Amino acid sequence: MRFIKFLDLISRYTESSDFFIIQRYFEKIYAIHYNARSWGDRILWYLYRALYGLIYFSYVYKTHWVLHHWQDSLSSANILGVLWFFSAVILRVVILEWHYPLMERLQTFLNDRSYQRDNPWAVAKRAQFYRRTNRLILGVMAINFVEIVCFTATNVMKLEDFMLQFRGTALGGWPVQIVYGVLTMCWGGMYCTGFMMCYLLMCIFKLEIDILLHSLEDLGKSVGSHQDLGSEDTFWNNIIDRLRPHMQRLEDLLIHLQHLKAVIGPIAYVQYYSTYLVIADCCFILASHGLSSYSIVYVISMTVFLTESFFLCQGVEHLRNLKLNVASVIYDFDWTLQMQSTNQRLASQYQHVKRTFLLITAQSDRTLHFSFAGIGEISMNSFAQLLEKSYSMLTFLLQFAK
Repeated sequence: MRFIKFLDLISRYTESSDFFIIQRYFEKIYAIHYNARSWGDRILWYLYRALYGLIYFSYVYKTHWVLHHWQDSLSSANILGVLWFFSAVILRVVILEWHYPLMERLQTFLNDRSYQRDNPWAVAKRAQFYRRTNRLILGVMAINFVEIVCFTATNVMKLEDFMLQFRGTALGGWPVQIVYGVLTMCWGGMYCTGFMMCYLLMCIFKLEIDILLHSLEDLGKSVGSHQDLGSEDTFWNNIIDRLRPHMQRLEDLLIHLQHLKAVIGPIAYVQYYSTYLVIADCCFILASHGLSSYSIVYVISMTVFLTESFFLCQGVEHLRNLKLNVASVIYDFDWTLQMQSTNQRLASQYQHVKRTFLLITAQSDRTLHFSFAGIGEISMNSFAQLLEKSYSMLTFLLQFAK
């Protein structure tokens, strides 16, 4: 009964619907964030997180053992790759926890649908986004679950590198190793959930930007109609009252996008360099030992990391040209050519609107710059560079393997 109620909640959009409802569940499942309501809750939360911590320290121990008892390059690459991946996950979780109060403010802003609340197009657009996003998140988590099953059934049960070990020897029977393998792969779910938290913010910002642009286009068409331009008084009554909420929305979006940059920057930094190093590790394993039933996990890992990097860069591209897009819409207004002040009583209003348009147009070339924590700019060009470097590294390793 509760499950049916949950399905109805995530599939039926209302004005009070929470865009982040599913995300909040997976934040708890993957030990990213939880608002404890009592000391008992807090203790249980720390114990739950300690399970993941034990997995991490087990790989720290295995790395120490491998470095002091070097035997096989494949084994070393497996363990070092997992340790680096876990370290990247920890960095991402620390960044998210540090910025979580800011992210909550951004979520509150994006869940406020007071802007264009009565616009049927905006309501339909938000409802469509709400349903599609919830289905997509559930689909991604289902894929992650399949990956956990595949990893546990192949690598964990057949390769000692991924088993619980002490002094290079596996401990416990298959039930212990299955639990250990599942918890190990839950780190992958933690990484994907951390990315989802940031990407969902960017997607909702893009949704609100699209609604703003569409509303401005509608404004230009409606105010530009002949019946609205019958007299100068009618013209100014329309333009001042109807333009004000859109300009206020633009200002709010710009302010909150500046806050979003504080979250995306360090996350993108970890994403970029962890992607490069994980791809290096996976390429080394594939180049040295070829494709097998075990290597499918490495192919999936590279695909996931590259896909996340692509979506991150693409999401930033959709946000960085907000001023330019708004200026383009305003420039296409038919009635801007008819703006004139023949009545001194309306001169101040005329000057105010004209100054607003000029400022927006003048600043249209100032894009929002998202950077990798101050090092390089996030864009599709940076993703292309990542692909180029990854391909060069793969070809080098293939030559080395020969």
